[in-house]
Amino acid sequence: MTESRGERERLVLVHGATSGPWVFDGWPGAFPGYDVRVPDLQEGLDVAQARMSDYVDRVLGEVADRPSVVCGWSMGGLVALMAAQRSTMVAALVVIEPSLPVELTGGDPRRALRSGTYDAESAYGPVAPGTRHRPESLLAFDERKRGISVPSVTCPLLVVAGRSGPPRGRQVAQHYGADLVEFPDLGHSDLVADPGVMAGIASWLAGVERRR
Repeated sequence: MTESRGERERLVLVHGATSGPWVFDGWPGAFPGYDVRVPDLQEGLDVAQARMSDYVDRVLGEVADRPSVVCGWSMGGLVALMAAQRSTMVAALVVIEPSLPVELTGGDPRRALRSGTYDAESAYGPVAPGTRHRPESLLAFDERKRGISVPSVTCPLLVVAGRSGPPRGRQVAQHYGADLVEFPDLGHSDLVADPGVMAGIASWLAGVERRR
């Protein structure tokens, strides 16, 4: 886990499936007023048995009893939404092309839940050369496919979408009454590396603070 201590709210950054905290390298510098935490969702877990609720526990361990912004990318976006259901300390949410809750997919209630792991290429297709990946929980994958319910969001929510996910982004934003910002020139992985995305999120958070 990496962190950068500040005087304001905590900002918890949540990585996606088959990735890790390294996808947020460079983010703490874009949020100098925040106590930035970047947990490793797999730390201390038997990945072959890890559930989505285990990942939520890791995030809430960073939130603790401190008002926090939770920002999640891809699978981490759904983890962030789940975390907000369990803690009133989540003061604002940012989801970057998130995995969708069952309210937007309909789910597959007959989906079997399997222990084990999978790799990025087997699930998502070819990955860019030099991209760092690691085995991910097949059980958590099946849980997402079966369907995870996040019926509502009561805190401020920003949805970020790129060229691979504008319809999904608009769907999420409309369902939850959230703000939406689109980066049509950026692919899914580019969204966690582009300084413009970080700046856009920082600007939105500043607006949220002014409205409080």
